[in-house]
Amino acid sequence: MSEHGGAALPEILPIFPLSGVLLLPRGRLPLNIFEPRYLAMTKDTLSGERLIGMVSRAIPHRAMHWRHEPAGLPDGCAGRITAFAETDDGRYLITLTGVSRFRIRDELPLLSGYRRVVPDWQAFAQDLDAPGATGFDRDRFIRGSRDFSLSARSRPIGRRSTRRRASI
Repeated sequence: MSEHGGAALPEILPIFPLSGVLLLPRGRLPLNIFEPRYLAMTKDTLSGERLIGMVSRAIPHRAMHWRHEPAGLPDGCAGRITAFAETDDGRYLITLTGVSRFRIRDELPLLSGYRRVVPDWQAFAQDLDAPGATGFDRDRFIRGSRDFSLSARSRPIGRRSTRRRASI
């Protein structure tokens, strides 16, 4: 475990590469787990730290030597399993809640068919700050949204044309 913003985060993280999916800190992501390797990953994760790294783009297997890619290593976001159910047919229905983003420093050998990485948490230390510490003025945003919504309701939705359509 490494210390990151006062919280202990793992030095080894199982990853779930899933194209077109984005998990961000404090966001929620429901998943339907059915592949044997990811069933094994979920089972292992539930008996440990309950963290899974989501990587949203297809990432090459370690044999493709990430260190030599011009774009560098991909980033991901670790999510904690905050909801879990097992179905009658053996699938897992889980919800991940985003904890912190990470960079992939290295990939480890497969374990039960799923991938694991050594994450680097340092570049995203602010992810563990309290939600109010971001500088975002929530009350101002809500007031502005409410004012916009009220002004939008007072405007007519559409105007009817005073011109008559030609009859054919």
